[in-house]
Amino acid sequence: MPAFDLFIGVDWSGARGPRLPGFQVALLDAHTDVLQLVENPEGGHWRRSDFVAWLQGLLDGDRTLLCGMDFSFCLPWVDRQAWLPGIELEGNHQNVWVLLDEYGGDKEFGVNAFVISEPWSDYFASMDHVGANYERRLRVTEQACMEQGLGTPESLFNLRGARQVGKSSLTGMRILHALKHVNPELVIWPFDDVIPGRSALVETFPTAFVRMAGGGAGKVRDVGRLQDVLVSLGCLRAALPDQVNDNQADALITAAGLRYGAANSDLWHPAGLSDRVRRKEGWTFGVR
Repeated sequence: MPAFDLFIGVDWSGARGPRLPGFQVALLDAHTDVLQLVENPEGGHWRRSDFVAWLQGLLDGDRTLLCGMDFSFCLPWVDRQAWLPGIELEGNHQNVWVLLDEYGGDKEFGVNAFVISEPWSDYFASMDHVGANYERRLRVTEQACMEQGLGTPESLFNLRGARQVGKSSLTGMRILHALKHVNPELVIWPFDDVIPGRSALVETFPTAFVRMAGGGAGKVRDVGRLQDVLVSLGCLRAALPDQVNDNQADALITAAGLRYGAANSDLWHPAGLSDRVRRKEGWTFGVR
C-alpha cells in the first residue's frame, strides 16, 4: 500500500455562517509521529475557504497526505438506481457535485439555496418542511457500517436534529468538486485509484475508528478516554489540550485512525465495493 507523509483528520461542519466552531482539524506527521490539533492560520474559528486554502498549500508541497473527512462523498444511488428518483441525472458521482455547486449559492460552499429550492427540497426533511419525495435512504457503505457494528449512520436526506449529517455532506461535496477542479491528479477514493506518490482524500466515520480501537460506544469527550483510543490506534505522541470536546476528539481520532488503517489492504478493498458502488456512491474508509 502507498506510504503517506501526513495524515489529516477533519471534523467537518455543515452549520450556517462564515466561521464554524465545530470545524476541527488534526495533523499527524508520519516522520515525527506527533499528533496535534491545527489552528486556523487566518485566526479564529475555521471557515471552509480557510481550510481549502490551507489544504491547497499542503497539496502544493512535496509531501503526500491522506486526509479523512467525516461526511458522505455522494448521495445514495443503488437502492433506487437514482440519486434523486424522478429527476434525470446520469453519469457518475461528479454529476452530483456539479449540481450542488451550480445551485448551492453560498461562497463558503453552503447549500441552503439548494435544499430549500424546488424540485430539490422535495427530497429532504428539514425542521420546516418534509418533502413529498423524502425517504430515509442509506448508501451501501452505510448499511455495511451498521451490519458490522461500527455505528449508526444517518440518512443524508434528513436535515433535522443534532445527528443530521445532510448539510455537512452536501457542503463537503462542493469542497471535493473545488479541490478536484484545481488538482486533477488528487485521488478522491474510492472514485479514483490510490496511486503511490499521490495525495488522497477519503470519507471517514470517526465512530468506526473508535470501535476498531475497542473504545466502546458514544462520543469521546474527555482526554483520558481519548488518550486510550489513540494509544490503541498506535499513536503514542499526541499533543493534547487539557480538555477536549467531541469535535476535537473526532478530528484527532480520524488522523490517528488513518495512519492505523492505511497499511491494511482490506480497508482499501472492502467486499461491498463493487464497480457500480465505486462510481455512483463512494465508500467509507474503515468499513470492510
